[in-house]
Amino acid sequence: MYATVHQFRRSHADESEGWGHALAAELHPGTGSPGTCTLAQVGGLTGLVVALWRDRGSALAAAVRRTPGTSEARVYEVSDVESGAAEPRIAQATWFDRPLTRAEADAADFGGRMRIRPAVRGLRGVGGVGGIYVLTAEDRSSLVLGFTESIEALEAVQKTIMSTELLPGEDPALLPGPDRVDVHRVLHTSLPSLGLVGEPR
Repeated sequence: MYATVHQFRRSHADESEGWGHALAAELHPGTGSPGTCTLAQVGGLTGLVVALWRDRGSALAAAVRRTPGTSEARVYEVSDVESGAAEPRIAQATWFDRPLTRAEADAADFGGRMRIRPAVRGLRGVGGVGGIYVLTAEDRSSLVLGFTESIEALEAVQKTIMSTELLPGEDPALLPGPDRVDVHRVLHTSLPSLGLVGEPR
């Protein structure tokens, strides 16, 4: 599975009800995407349209599309998915913009699978924790999208992640951390239940 991520600049004057769904539909009209998602940055002027694709060719074709306000678009491979039962209302976009070496990419993958995601799973009984998508580009830069039901649930996830201790064999020199972290409201999602559970809206 592949994903495209289009960034856009918000125009608050034109944000009528349902504009998030309309933007995704205008950007990817009848193109056979298994699911799309529109995110608007909390307290900011930017946002993301995420779309899934069954093959790289479809993703590359979709990445060249533009609508008024959309700018940069990138193609990623969906390298990992974690399901979650909470209604996706808030999303955290964690960007690793710098291309990683193979050793750094392997270390990040190990830390995510063996340390971070097991810790987040421990919050599932508390509630409010949704799905996770790990998107990896050809140059090994990546974007992690994590979904929660509320800002409070997101803060609980952040606190849990920051409280984890490195596992034996993990080298902090190979874990430089994210380049930026954005928090968004989920305006629309029809992403499949494999990663997000909840009615499309």
